[in-house]
Amino acid sequence: MSMPATKKSIYLKKYSILIIDDNPNNLKLLVEYLEGYDFEIMVARNGKLGLERAKMALPALILLDVLMPEMDGFETCRQLKAHPQTANIPVIFMTALESIEDKVKGFEAGGVDYITKPIDYDEVLARISTHLRIRDLTVRLNDKVDELTQTRHELIQSEKMAALGKLIAGIAHEINTPLGAIHSSVGNIADFLNKTLLQLPAFVQQLSTERQHDFFALIQKSSTIDLSLSIKEKRILKKSLMKKLESHSIPQSDTIAISLIGIGVYEDINPFLSLLQDTQCQTILEQAYQLSSLHRSVETITIASNRATKVVFALKSFARFDSLDKKVEANIAEGIDTVLTLYQNQLKPSIHVKKDIATLPLISCYPDDLNQVWINLIHNALQAMDYKGVLSIKGVLQEKYISISVTDTGKGIPSEIKSKIFEPFFTTKAVGEGSGLGLDIVKRIIEKHKGNIEVTSVVGHTTFTVLLPLNS
Repeated sequence: MSMPATKKSIYLKKYSILIIDDNPNNLKLLVEYLEGYDFEIMVARNGKLGLERAKMALPALILLDVLMPEMDGFETCRQLKAHPQTANIPVIFMTALESIEDKVKGFEAGGVDYITKPIDYDEVLARISTHLRIRDLTVRLNDKVDELTQTRHELIQSEKMAALGKLIAGIAHEINTPLGAIHSSVGNIADFLNKTLLQLPAFVQQLSTERQHDFFALIQKSSTIDLSLSIKEKRILKKSLMKKLESHSIPQSDTIAISLIGIGVYEDINPFLSLLQDTQCQTILEQAYQLSSLHRSVETITIASNRATKVVFALKSFARFDSLDKKVEANIAEGIDTVLTLYQNQLKPSIHVKKDIATLPLISCYPDDLNQVWINLIHNALQAMDYKGVLSIKGVLQEKYISISVTDTGKGIPSEIKSKIFEPFFTTKAVGEGSGLGLDIVKRIIEKHKGNIEVTSVVGHTTFTVLLPLNS
């Protein structure tokens, strides 16, 4: 229970922590230790006072003793989670109880982690740091979701929602997918903390110097792992690795190959041959794999957060020029990218997008209206292909015009109706599936910009070309 001699702040901002414990000695030691790392510490001597203090101060994290008189830690946690103000504050239990039943009871009550008494202060700091980072990531993601909700509300109030209505399911999916990934990754991190972290120092110390070197080399390798590998690519790598392992008479090649791919070792196994032939191979690979899973979880959270941010940014960009009744300087390529982001869910996996847009000058235009053009043309192209095929978007500068073409590989437009497609209310879709105003709106918007729209079509190749003057 010794505390380090040197303490310093390890955070860019000051976090508040509430400690709820009926033991004054535990409180005194924890307060002294954590204040040394520049935490703002609050204390409560029982569950009832802890609930009151938590509702008033809203700390970033709560350390909660389990065995307390009157109201134990489990009931205190349940009440914290039942109150809207304190429901999202992470709670770490402190207890001498070690049974699986007690741990399950704590997690069911809403706790995020356990610290076993007698308390190790380095472990306390490590667990607090991890859950504060997870909390910050969750808060940032929730902020992005709130922004998305607000933006969506604003879009519903405008006429543009008629087109966006077709995208809502896909946009929701684009937000829910990273949320699910973050939830899963947080679970993996908590699992690592509970199962691996405490045993790690003893495990490393019992290794020989050579094996320690191999173990840390594996950890270093895992930090460069490619998270984008598909299942098919992993299967190919596994077969290749098994052949290499078997050529060196290494047993259990199937299991070892899976572990190596998970760590990121699949191109050159020669630096690890001595380890792979060692009797401790499986144990060392398993520990390295567990550590690499922590890195993968953090990377997944980062990627998922960025993905949600991209969708939110696209929605905000789409709504940015709403209600403007005057021209502004705008980047056509950015508008198209925004629309493609909003359509991301409908573009995969059976739609291949080929985008070739040259560096184009800014033009004076109505950006919101032009976004409506790109939405209608892209949506029509996807429907024409039954959401299977190649969508090509090309942008070039032609003398005094910017030319944007949208091409699909669908069934084409019959020659006998091609002259009618820009007429209001003309549609070839079933009743209720289309108003017949989409291309009429597109034509009117282009004419508003003093531009022109053309169409060429044969089976398997339909192109709509929009010409926008540089100086309209």
